[in-house]
Order: sequence, then structure tokens, then C-alpha cells
Amino acid sequence: MAKSHRRRHKHEKREAAMRISMSLPPELLSEFDQSMKKAGFSDRSKAIQTALHSFIDQYDWDQGQDSKKGAGAIMMLYDNHAYSHDDSATHVQHNFSDIISATTHLHLDHNNCLETIMVRGDIKRIKALTKSLSENRGIKSLKVHFVKIV
Repeated sequence: MAKSHRRRHKHEKREAAMRISMSLPPELLSEFDQSMKKAGFSDRSKAIQTALHSFIDQYDWDQGQDSKKGAGAIMMLYDNHAYSHDDSATHVQHNFSDIISATTHLHLDHNNCLETIMVRGDIKRIKALTKSLSENRGIKSLKVHFVKIV
């Protein structure tokens, strides 16, 4: 017999939310409200939830919660003439094919390229890939945006 999967319908109740209260300096609240509106949020609750998720993701990344699973993007800006985008750079990405889902490469001008590597897997492996990439010459900027898979 086939297993039936249950979908949540609009009329079903979501998990109960916990209500909290906060005390904030007026200036911080004003800045938050302005930023929230510019980012397209219609209410504080959703904006605060998003900010809390980002805080937790960053903490997990920074504190070395290596067993956690996540996904993200590694963005590299590099000098096209100095970056060793030959065998060594290619080997690095091949060595991490278990976590690399996709890459994009953009020629910004004659000297500069932007590469984005989409990854999914353990923080430990994503950090190892980031370290291996950063060891190449010509890297001007390397940033990781990580989100924990919940």
C-alpha cells in the first residue's frame, strides 16, 4: 500500500507561535522599522524572524558547528591574470564535487572576474572548500553566505 503524504492546507492551523516582548532604544527601533520597510517587509514579526534566522546561521558558521548541514554561495572576486584558474583551481572544485551544486562565472572587465559557487552539505566541508579556494593567488574578495538547512 502506498504511503499517503499529508499537505498543509490554508485552512489548517500552523504551529503555535510564541509571543515575546522586547525593550529597544527608540533610535534602534526607528532604524529597524526603516530598514524593514526598505527590504519589503510588511510587519515587524516577519522581519525579526528573518533577522533571527540570519543571526543563528551566522553563529553556527562562526562557532564551527561543523556537523550542521546547510547551503550557500561562495562568491569570489579575483584578478583574472593572477588567479590560478588552471589545473590547481579546477582540481579544488573537483575535489569538492560532493558539495558543489553549480557555479557561475562572470567577466567583469579585462582584469576582474566574479565567480559564485553554490554549495550544499556539512559546514566542515564548505569551510574546507572556502579555505582551499582562498589559497589561490589573485583573490581580491571571498565571501560566504551560509544558511542552515532546517
